[in-house]
Amino acid sequence: MTKIALVVGHNARSQGAVRVTDGRSEYDWMGDLSAQILAANPGRYRVFRRPAGVVYTREISQTYAEVDAWGASGSIELHFNAAAASTATGTETLTSGTKGSRRLATLIQSAMVGVLGLRDRGLLVRDRKARGGESLWAGRAPAVLIEPYFGSNAGDCAAADRHFHQLAAGINAACTEFLKG
Repeated sequence: MTKIALVVGHNARSQGAVRVTDGRSEYDWMGDLSAQILAANPGRYRVFRRPAGVVYTREISQTYAEVDAWGASGSIELHFNAAAASTATGTETLTSGTKGSRRLATLIQSAMVGVLGLRDRGLLVRDRKARGGESLWAGRAPAVLIEPYFGSNAGDCAAADRHFHQLAAGINAACTEFLKG
């Protein structure tokens, strides 16, 4: 069976950005989203969490070595964006630019924009050394890193909360399409 790894962004010690509406971290909120996606098709997905207390690059390489050992056909690292300006808004997906990564990113980006209705910030190609790039290049399977909304924007947070279940369903549907080849 083809499988998709869901990698929760950040770790228990360094939980990433915090939402302005409720103080929830990326690690916390995306942990809930990964559980919702997993519930849609438990045989397809496995949730991976990056270990705390190790050097950042080791944290990434260790997690994606586990993803590779599991035999993933693709991986999605789950994050949300943040910016100093509370007006920053929108949905974006990071891709390595490889054929498989770009295809998965296109499907997921379209699903997230369709569900959330936020500004389409598009696909961002990252090399290994760019911010977020290590996660896109560390494993063998096509990888993407999603940023469905800005946690620093109250309206984006409200849209993400209002459409939480649809967001998980949209990502699952995009993965179904991706796995069809």
